[in-house]
Amino acid sequence: MAELARCQREAEEVAELMRQNVARALEREGHLEQLQSRAQDLRQASEAFTRTTQTVAQRQRRRHRRWHLVALGLGLLLLFILGLALVLALARSSPGTVTSTVPTPRGGPSTPPKLQGPHDRTTGGHLRGPQDK
Repeated sequence: MAELARCQREAEEVAELMRQNVARALEREGHLEQLQSRAQDLRQASEAFTRTTQTVAQRQRRRHRRWHLVALGLGLLLLFILGLALVLALARSSPGTVTSTVPTPRGGPSTPPKLQGPHDRTTGGHLRGPQDK
């Protein structure tokens, strides 16, 4: 009988240990479910963060591209203005190089008329001054 009581006591101890193990396993399962839920929340938050960072990066690229185009346009405008100023400066500094053509009347002489010298025919050989008016 003592042997039976000892076996029964050991069986109850083992049963109690099994109940404790099952309770711990259920508790761990609850913790695992919480961890899985947290992991799912973190995964969703990280996906949202990734989408947001991609959107922000696209906006930044557009802004940089826009500023690069503005800078390029201003640079081209500056080059055009400098080129125009250079052409005008060269045209003013060397007027002898600029030639103009005057159309000749049909049937008329093909050579330009001769320039009058210091004695103009209309004034009788004298130059007109401001006092001769």
